[in-house]
Amino acid sequence: MNAPLSLPTLVNLNVLMSLNPAEALTMKDNVVSALTNHPFFKDIPLGPLEEAGNNLQETLSHTSAGNYAMIPQRDQHLSTVIKELTRVAFRVQLQALDENAQLRTAGLPLLERRTRVPKAHRGPVQQLQGLEVTNLETPGEVLINADSQEAAFGYQFQYTRRDPNLQEDWIDEAPGPHRGCKKIIVRGLDPLNRYSFRGRAIGDDGPGPWSAPVTIPVT
Repeated sequence: MNAPLSLPTLVNLNVLMSLNPAEALTMKDNVVSALTNHPFFKDIPLGPLEEAGNNLQETLSHTSAGNYAMIPQRDQHLSTVIKELTRVAFRVQLQALDENAQLRTAGLPLLERRTRVPKAHRGPVQQLQGLEVTNLETPGEVLINADSQEAAFGYQFQYTRRDPNLQEDWIDEAPGPHRGCKKIIVRGLDPLNRYSFRGRAIGDDGPGPWSAPVTIPVT
């Protein structure tokens, strides 16, 4: 019997985009376990997801051991795992549109079919204000907070250990935007180094301007 997914979030794209590396690997293992040799979903290719997970596991082991130079590569592998999870999620939904019972037998979550009411268009977002970055007790971890905006549906944050004026050196702290801008934890930074952080709001008309950088020594 196939093991059910312990995280009922496979088809929740907002949750997928906010997974950290360890959570993404757990999700990958659960998806592979639930779908492997399943009679209804056996044609969904899982090889690319497993390969992406192996790559993420390798770079995560290096960064966890203190090789912080591999953080950008780890983040790229995390993004690939999330893309593969998204691909599998869409395939599952497409194959089970008329066979909802098959989703239950695989242990996969169902999407409720609802009539959606179009939302009113929100105005443009402004430059993100009130950005604060605070060191946490765990070395290499910081907490980000900023002022929320009514027109925003998401927030993006970046960091750099180099000159904040060099746009190409900024690194996304997550593969996708956050739904909120409070209590954002960034992990895996190199302790005893100075980092700059910035953020921006994302609205119906696209992302707003980046906030002024905030630079702190990470402990």
